[in-house]
Amino acid sequence: MTISAEVWRRVNRSKAVRQAEKLVAEQVAARARAITAAEGGKAKIRVEAGIRPGGRSRVNVVSDSPWEEYGTESTKRIRALGRAAREV
Repeated sequence: MTISAEVWRRVNRSKAVRQAEKLVAEQVAARARAITAAEGGKAKIRVEAGIRPGGRSRVNVVSDSPWEEYGTESTKRIRALGRAAREV
């Protein structure tokens, strides 16, 4: 079964779908913040939502510290976003 491009766009832009995406993203962000705090990190975690050019909705959980996510010689790797995404 296939759906038309217009139906796909309508579904992705529907309030219910966007609310569900936002709810999951907020849960991941809250867990990432808790992991960061527990590990002594200072990263700020935020949720960004929007519509991609092709009409698909998106919600991203973003950290302002790639150094804490991936680690460096001088920064401990916390990987809060990755861990939170797996846990939620």
